Amino acid sequence: MRRPFSSYPVPETEYFERVLRHDPNSLTQLIAATSASLPPVRDLAARGLSLYAPWALLDAAWVSLARGRDSRPGATSADLHQILDLFLALDDPVTQEPEGMKRWEGYLQRATHHQGPWQEDAYAQLSRSIALLDQTPYPDDADDPLEVILPGWDHELLGCSLADYLGIVHLVWGCATAHPNPRRRGRFALDWLAVADYDQFDGLRSPAQVKTVLNRHFVTTKNKLRAAFPDDHDPLLRRYTHNPLRSSPLVGGVPGGYLVPVPAAVLGKATPLGLYYTGGDNKSEWGKAFTNDVGRLFERYVGRQLDLLLDAKIHPEVLVKISKKDKKKTIDFFVVFPDLVLLVEVKSTRPSEQLRLGGPDFTSLLLATPLKKAFEQINGSVDLLRSGKYPELADIPADRRMIGMVVTAELFHQINTPAYRAALPDTDIPVMVTSIAELEDAVTITSTSLAKLLCAADDAGVANLRQLFPQYEFLEHNAVLEQGWSAIPFARPCQPRSQDTAAAEPGSGPERRP
Repeated sequence: MRRPFSSYPVPETEYFERVLRHDPNSLTQLIAATSASLPPVRDLAARGLSLYAPWALLDAAWVSLARGRDSRPGATSADLHQILDLFLALDDPVTQEPEGMKRWEGYLQRATHHQGPWQEDAYAQLSRSIALLDQTPYPDDADDPLEVILPGWDHELLGCSLADYLGIVHLVWGCATAHPNPRRRGRFALDWLAVADYDQFDGLRSPAQVKTVLNRHFVTTKNKLRAAFPDDHDPLLRRYTHNPLRSSPLVGGVPGGYLVPVPAAVLGKATPLGLYYTGGDNKSEWGKAFTNDVGRLFERYVGRQLDLLLDAKIHPEVLVKISKKDKKKTIDFFVVFPDLVLLVEVKSTRPSEQLRLGGPDFTSLLLATPLKKAFEQINGSVDLLRSGKYPELADIPADRRMIGMVVTAELFHQINTPAYRAALPDTDIPVMVTSIAELEDAVTITSTSLAKLLCAADDAGVANLRQLFPQYEFLEHNAVLEQGWSAIPFARPCQPRSQDTAAAEPGSGPERRP
């Protein structure tokens, strides 16, 4: 770690004073221009740019816009460098806690959950959004029918089709990062587009329609940020909590169109997590139904991913008759390989803010998540299978090695390490918690069977499957994700557009990796 200008730890008041020394218009424009020119997060360290992480840039922009005063001196690149150095050295609860591993477990929870989402593959996340919510079939006669994710749901929630919403995100991101005129990077304006460019949308046909969607979901102002800035925040934890520029990554009311302080935050609006928070207002009945529907679709989406495996037979959930009056459901999927049975339980869950903040009560927080139930469900299915009593399970071999997998919608960092697994129920077979992003990669393995990868992961006691990925070869693309990507305007193949358009060339965009 670089030595900061000020010795660690830096109090938040000192960081605030340094940020607020500058006119917010000047500083945030500098942040936007700087952020627009940066490589992907995973390449920052190799380029000597670790200081310019998007979470640090976004925090400085938030503080400046919410607390800054106009007409103060402008900011230079050297000023921004010093501000980010102070951010790196900000005080943390770890300095207040007793010595021992417990204090560092909390710190790792905060750091990994704060920084991790910025490092997920944007191509996969945007593709997953439309593959999950728009392309995953759900039967009308299902026992547990969808409640609100029905034809037209996206227009009701977003003001346009889901594909067009993702197209707007791709367009704004492309403008902010790849406009031919470097002076326009870090910004977005609708009048930069030719009329013909709107043909790439499925339903949006005018700047006014796009502007309506932007103002509804993407745009904030200095006044809104100022009014919402928490006065009674914890100075040791504030930067780890929700930054409103994540929910509204465009700033209006500035000359020259919208300011885009950190373009990567725009992509976050179109990820499954971004859409989950857009629709999942648990204070409303519609919002509760939306999150339930996402969970229903997520289970079937995991099934679509498992169906990509060529050397395994997929058996869905089985209803087992225990007695005349008692029936019991198994886990969601049995994946039968020639030498392994993988028991998959799907949980459309994500770590809560309390868990992400790494407090001392993480054990009780983990037990309150659906992970506890998932482990118990795997245990119950193993018992049913090994008993040999139930004809409904006759097609599932009970004499092979078994591994359990809990597939989650978002990554629970550190979840497979001994300290965190100790907080969850013991299991009769090895069980790993795997995010959907890891599974999407894992099912494309070509140099060996996924079964051998899973056994190797279990034998090595690795914390996540990705640790072993460099040892194997994979398909260039996941077929389900590729189908999703091909439906996104300004990303899918299309006719060349005029040279003065601001977005990236057709078929390009957030870096795609296997």
